[in-house]
Amino acid sequence: MIRGIISAHDFGTTGDKATLFTFDGHRLASHYYPYETTYPHPGWSEQDPNDWKRAFVESTKTVLASTGIRPEQIAVISFSGHMLGCIPIDRRGNVLRKTVFLWADYRSKQQAEFIREVVGWERFYKTTGGGLELALYPAAKILWLKEHEPELYTKTYKFIGTKDLIAHWLTGRILTDFSDASNTGLFDIQKRIWASDLIRALGIEEEKLPEEVLPSTTIVGEVCAEASRETGLAQGTPVVLGGGDVPCAAVGAGVVAENSIYNNIGSASWVAVATKKPIFDLEMRPFTLCHLVPDMYVTQLATYSAGVVYSWFRDQICRTEANRAKELGSSPFALMDEEAAQSEPGAHGLLFLPHMRPGGAPFHDLNARGALFGLTLSHTRADVIRAVLEGITVNICLLCRALEQQIGTEFPDIRMIGGGAKSSLWRSIAANILNKNVLSLSAQQEANSLGAAMTACVGIGVFDRFDDAAREFIHVDGKSSPDKKSTKVYERLITLFRDAHHHASSVHDLLKQSDEV
Repeated sequence: MIRGIISAHDFGTTGDKATLFTFDGHRLASHYYPYETTYPHPGWSEQDPNDWKRAFVESTKTVLASTGIRPEQIAVISFSGHMLGCIPIDRRGNVLRKTVFLWADYRSKQQAEFIREVVGWERFYKTTGGGLELALYPAAKILWLKEHEPELYTKTYKFIGTKDLIAHWLTGRILTDFSDASNTGLFDIQKRIWASDLIRALGIEEEKLPEEVLPSTTIVGEVCAEASRETGLAQGTPVVLGGGDVPCAAVGAGVVAENSIYNNIGSASWVAVATKKPIFDLEMRPFTLCHLVPDMYVTQLATYSAGVVYSWFRDQICRTEANRAKELGSSPFALMDEEAAQSEPGAHGLLFLPHMRPGGAPFHDLNARGALFGLTLSHTRADVIRAVLEGITVNICLLCRALEQQIGTEFPDIRMIGGGAKSSLWRSIAANILNKNVLSLSAQQEANSLGAAMTACVGIGVFDRFDDAAREFIHVDGKSSPDKKSTKVYERLITLFRDAHHHASSVHDLLKQSDEV
């Protein structure tokens, strides 16, 4: 086996995690560098691309310093990046806006309606695979910029994604990969080319999109002299393009064979399955991306309210646990889990709707809100914390069942990754609610980085195929199995969850209207 070190970066919603791996998948070091998200108005969500660059530089320097690894020992660099971005750059690659839209930004609701009117929902969906709210797609965001910031739109040479901007900065090339392109709302996922007819119908100039859309394993180029000076990386180090976070996580979870499935619980959560053909369902709207694995797809359903909700409860409700965790040098989530474990399945009759960051499957309701039903004076904080975990997980269960219905088979087990996978209590709750074995992996929170590293290895020829890399890199290190008694309790809760959402939706609509007055 070729010897060397892989530098993988995962540009997530809240920060960049830099990780160093060996070619046999051993993690040498990682460092997380956070960056800020701003919310100037309701529905707006923005980040400063300079923060991404700063995060890349600082996290790279930190992992090199902590390991004593010399820059020339880095054999290859690759990326995973948050998706649905439309970063406007000029011909030299300069970003033309101080802050750019994050994936969760949905200010472009009017433009989304324009897409629906001009193109039609079914045509858009079956061409692009885009089952998310239309306002989230770069197709709508670009139209918003064209209408509200026409001078910027005119000056824009290309609209590119997060990891593509970093790749350009390192190598000077402007391009994207199939996975990121397939999440723009402007790409024909079956032909794997820009959807020219659709783009023309929307009035977007196709020349403002990357000319080259290439496999994620493509060697983009080499670290240039300027980037070398700023990062400390060796000039000439190969850079592999990498992919969007969802398909990168699939690779990092070992979901590279047909009908294998995983659940990621980060700030958002999604359930995704690897398929040989896209899956379309006009009601449930699973969205499909091009996989990093050649000629395959990742079809998934996502909810935006997962770990971000548990974090909100940590910060706003569980300050006692947070303060005690500081004193003990432990995680506040671990203490919250300990307290939640004192309650029982069903949280003594509490039901929590987790949609504090609205949107996503299975309801696709941007007016939805969080809600706690059944609260009485007899309930404890333990019940509330457990209800929060259960509500998030019930929503995940609905996603999983919808995908099983589309595939036509039940998955006996599911791989769980992300921050939520660290919690043994959450894994146990998931096993009982999903009624299937929940497998935990050795790289629970680094699946995105691991997927980027595996992509880099395939790109430079360490492995010929992704399944070869998966066998070397990925190890199952735990299994939580369902308990029949608990599963029975949760079956009733799942039915109540659906009913509660539908009954509460009219109230949430009125509350949303009050917000906008």
